[in-house]
Amino acid sequence: MDFKLIRRLVWDKTTERTTYTLALFVGTLINVYGQIVVPWMRGAQDPLAVLPQEFGDRPILTGLSVLLGYVFPFCVGTYSSVATRYKNRRVESIADFPERKPDPVFRAANSGRLVETGATTQVMFDHHRIASAQDMVGEAMWAEIVNRAGPGSGLRVHFTPEDAWYIISHAPTPNDEINVYLTRISREHLEEMSA
Repeated sequence: MDFKLIRRLVWDKTTERTTYTLALFVGTLINVYGQIVVPWMRGAQDPLAVLPQEFGDRPILTGLSVLLGYVFPFCVGTYSSVATRYKNRRVESIADFPERKPDPVFRAANSGRLVETGATTQVMFDHHRIASAQDMVGEAMWAEIVNRAGPGSGLRVHFTPEDAWYIISHAPTPNDEINVYLTRISREHLEEMSA
């Protein structure tokens, strides 16, 4: 269990204003129900007078009861949010992957039309005026990627505008698109691979 991550998630949740707004709203509903509606349902003559009377008779117990009405939704909301985020951390990490990867990552239709790009990739593509997968990997390489029935890796492509070599990994998606992951390799590494 990653306690450092859990502490960060708890901190994130407890610094959100909506956490307190929701706890205030739900806590008020709980307290109105418990301190006014329930006495009224039990036949109290003046249900609005019960709470002040309770504060007079048992101030600490009544104060804790009211406080619990607010603390309970705060704790449940925080726990629920943190547990969900902790459970889904892998999905969040995978979803965030294209934004963090410095090398090009994109999804393209079989035609080569770009469907989605990571933020770093989009900056690179804009800079070099890349409008399709073929502009990045070349016509022949893209045709080879499209013709493969499943995922693949190990293909190499030279990207002339940057005079850089990339290893291509790709995987088809269920909706007839292809995820493409490029990893820049150094000339030394390229020579080692060619030897």
